[in-house]
Amino acid sequence: MLILEGIEEFVKVVEKGSFSAAAKSMGLSKSHMSKHVKKLETRLGVSLIHRTTRTLNLTNQGQEFFLKCQTILQEFEEARASLVNETTDPRGHIRLTVAGAFGEDFLSPIIAAFLQDYPDVSIDITFTNRRVDLHEEQFDLAIRSGSVEKNTSQGEKLFSHALVTAASRAYLETHGTPRNFTELKGHNCLCGTLPNWRFLVNGNLREIAVKGSWHSNNGRALVHAAISGLGIIQVPDFYVTDSLASGQLVEILPEDRVENNCFWAVYPKSHHVPRKVQMLVEYMQAKLSTYKTTI
Repeated sequence: MLILEGIEEFVKVVEKGSFSAAAKSMGLSKSHMSKHVKKLETRLGVSLIHRTTRTLNLTNQGQEFFLKCQTILQEFEEARASLVNETTDPRGHIRLTVAGAFGEDFLSPIIAAFLQDYPDVSIDITFTNRRVDLHEEQFDLAIRSGSVEKNTSQGEKLFSHALVTAASRAYLETHGTPRNFTELKGHNCLCGTLPNWRFLVNGNLREIAVKGSWHSNNGRALVHAAISGLGIIQVPDFYVTDSLASGQLVEILPEDRVENNCFWAVYPKSHHVPRKVQMLVEYMQAKLSTYKTTI
C-alpha cells in the first residue's frame, strides 16, 4: 500500500473546490480523482469530504487532515526544487497581475531585467484594475496597493509610497486652499478607487469621505483632470512627481500626508510559493529600493 496514494488528489480537490476543477488542473479524469479520494477515505477509515450534487465541504477531520497534507506536499515540492537547482537557477512560467502606472512605469522594466538575468523563466503580465481571484484564475502573484485580504491571500511588503493631495494653482486661486482635511468636503474632489481619503493628523490616521464631479480608476486620468483645474486629487506620489516639480500642481496639506502606504506582493493563500516567484519578488524589492530617492 502506498501511504501517500490519493493525498495529492485530495489536496487538489480541496484547493480547487471541486473534483472537476481539480481533475482539469492535474490533467486527469474526474473519475480518477473521485476513485483515489474514496480509496484514501477507506484506507483512513474516516470521511474527509461531504459531497452533494452542488457543494463540497470538508468534515472536521478532513479540514485537519487537509492542512497537514498540504504542508507535506509543499515540503516535498521544496525538496524536489532543490534537486533540480531551482533555488539557484529558476525556470518555468509565472502569471502576474498588476494595475496602474506603478506596474507600467516601474515594474515592467524591472521584470524585463529579471528575464534578461534568468532566461529560463517566462512571465505573463495582466494589467487590470479588477480584483483578480488568484486561486480561481490561477495567478501566481498579484501586486496590490493597500491591505492584504487575510482570508484569501498572503503577502509581503514590496514598496512604500506617500499619498499626495494636490490641485492646480488656478483651482486654488478660484476656490481657496483647504486649511485642514475637513474643509475638503467643500471642494470638488476627484475620486479614484478608494471611497475615503487618508491623512495622518498629529500622528493619528484619519479618513474622510469625499465626492466630486469626476471619478476614475486610472491615476493618470485623475492627474490630467487636476492639471486642467477641475478639482483636487489624492494619488500615490509617483503619479505627480513631474507635475509638482513643474508647478502644474501644488501639494495641499503636506504636513498631513500619509507616508507609508504600501504595495504588496500577494500570493494565493496556503500555497507553497515557488522559488522562481520568490526570486522575482526579491528582485523587485531590491530594484525598487533604489528608486525611493528619485520618486
